[in-house]
Amino acid sequence: MVIKALILDLDMTLVNTLPRFLAILRDCAARYGVVISDDTNHLLSIYYRDPSLSEVLHDLSRNYWFWHNCWLEYINRRSYGEVFPGALDALHTLRNMGKRLMIATGRELECWRMDDELKHYGFKELIEGCVSLGDLGPGHDKFDLIKRALNMLNLEPRFVAYVTDHPRDILMVNGLGTINIGVATWAKDFPTGIIIRGVYELPRVIHEFDC
Repeated sequence: MVIKALILDLDMTLVNTLPRFLAILRDCAARYGVVISDDTNHLLSIYYRDPSLSEVLHDLSRNYWFWHNCWLEYINRRSYGEVFPGALDALHTLRNMGKRLMIATGRELECWRMDDELKHYGFKELIEGCVSLGDLGPGHDKFDLIKRALNMLNLEPRFVAYVTDHPRDILMVNGLGTINIGVATWAKDFPTGIIIRGVYELPRVIHEFDC
């Protein structure tokens, strides 16, 4: 089966952003009287159990506008992350293979606000589009997000690969019919048979599907 397009998660899939974002999150939470540990590894371990960080944020974890404002502060500070080794080269290779690329991010922030960041990483010229939970607004989840991305691509799910670092993302979209690929940035167990160590391995995996 030929894969025609890839929907790519952004944070911790293509780019190592969470350590810097978590520093901003501490400042955001402190304004609400919530103290968050400065142990980044501890927070990452919680994040991969529960991306809303409800263990530490409690009711704030369900506040869409809290997250929106934190991501906006991240953008305004230009405290961007670092592209994972080989990720940018992999995207160039995939484009040369004729694959369409789209970013779908769970950030509660509109994609247009991320333009400068995506240009900074070198992604802007390679992707066909970007969609975020911020574009969808409050009350939506990753299932809705990937469904919107599929609609934007106007492709049947069976021709599209969804690539993410979070096992819960794959659990949420399993019913859509996409080919789901887990990126073992931190988590190692995924509800899919296709797990890669990093995005740098994507061209090989996609080529194997095309053969």
